Amino acid sequence: MRKLFCLLLALALLCAALPAFAAETAELGKPFQDFTVTTIEGEIFTLSEALKTHEAVYVNLFATWCPPCEMEFPYMQQAYEEYGDRVAVIVISIEETDSAEKLAEYRDSHGLTMPIAPAGDDWIARYAEAYSIPVSMMIDRFGSLALRHTGAVTDADSFRRMFEAFLGDSYNETKTFQEIPKATLTMEFPSDEALSAALNAEGSAIAFTSDPLRQDYPFLPAEQDGQTGVSPFNTDQRGVDFSCRAQITAQAGDALAFEVSCDLVLGSNSLLVEVDGEIMKYFMGRQDGRACTIALPEGEHEVRFVYEQWEPQETGKPFLTRARLLSGGEAEAALAALPVYPVFEAADIIVKDEAAKRGYFEYMGQPALAGCVLNGGTADLELTVAADADPENVFFLDTMRPDDIMLLSSLLTEDGAGYHYRMQLEPEAGSAYAVMQCLFPRFTVQLLIMQDADAVQQVISDYAAQGYALTWVPESDE
Repeated sequence: MRKLFCLLLALALLCAALPAFAAETAELGKPFQDFTVTTIEGEIFTLSEALKTHEAVYVNLFATWCPPCEMEFPYMQQAYEEYGDRVAVIVISIEETDSAEKLAEYRDSHGLTMPIAPAGDDWIARYAEAYSIPVSMMIDRFGSLALRHTGAVTDADSFRRMFEAFLGDSYNETKTFQEIPKATLTMEFPSDEALSAALNAEGSAIAFTSDPLRQDYPFLPAEQDGQTGVSPFNTDQRGVDFSCRAQITAQAGDALAFEVSCDLVLGSNSLLVEVDGEIMKYFMGRQDGRACTIALPEGEHEVRFVYEQWEPQETGKPFLTRARLLSGGEAEAALAALPVYPVFEAADIIVKDEAAKRGYFEYMGQPALAGCVLNGGTADLELTVAADADPENVFFLDTMRPDDIMLLSSLLTEDGAGYHYRMQLEPEAGSAYAVMQCLFPRFTVQLLIMQDADAVQQVISDYAAQGYALTWVPESDE
């Protein structure tokens, strides 16, 4: 539990600290402002100079305390050894406490040979725009930011595809990438006819296809409980997508209907529905033949079903069936039958106990993490979610119970007016833990709940040892 708690607090501190320095941001496809850093070896690295002798520059932002950053270094090192003569690599820590000496120790303990540098104020002020790390950026031969990826890159092939995309004589103009280019799959895909026949309801004629680039794994015709539908291709790979799509012409008042069954690993795997690139619905957890309806504006639309798999699972994968286009009164009735959940002005975690005192931890002169001192061992929490969020897509984590991730919709009160959770602290004084409410896939609200004043001091002490100078600021009683 403590390891998870430490990671969550570290992320919260980073998220709070970076926006103050993000005065200037780098836009994909635009020239990347020149910069200079001094490596831990005392060498000067300048972007414009590196581009004179290399076809591209790879910039990685990290911190020594960041576990996901550590995960990707073995593969980054391998890519550096293979491509270092064509792609200049510079790894930069954006953590102010990562001194050159500390970075040298980190480099040596991880067997790294690529250039590593601590960030200077100028670097942070211009480029530390990402609100989580690690961050990978590719600056192409024309000096433009061509790729930016947030998150760990945990295989050598992904690094190879990222580098290869910017090499060779055929790269004669800036091309931008929203994500690392995927590998082209060589497996056999189902025919469009077979896919459509399996996914459509009787009498429906929506034309479904697999990914035309063959980069997403396919959905395959399948049967479940005597019903025909489609289910993702079986693979134990992590961090991969499965998709199918259709071009749909909708009239005013039309809606797309389908049914879904799944039992997905919460926080890891999800099924989403996109309309014209915009995510309209996430499905997480368990769904048993759930009837779903999505309104479609009049016009031409591309609809995609995408299964995102980060944790391989043998059973409970999505099963989609009975896709059809509804119109008129049938569409209106289906949309009206969708569950309605209470929403509020903003998302928050509210401790209802009168004795509880709220406040926040300040880091680098800014509010970094909201907290609450209970002066007791239990608390009733009232959870709120903003109107632009779907409570079925929000999951809630009590880090005292890290294996029990809950969908916010499962915490609905009996009267249907809100969401409630009763938490229980460890009995000994000085215990502290985070309670987190998330809007998948990003954090939206985080609250650190502490048993008493001793716990506040323990948190300050723990993170002072990690290089974070925290100050507790209680809210005024006025």
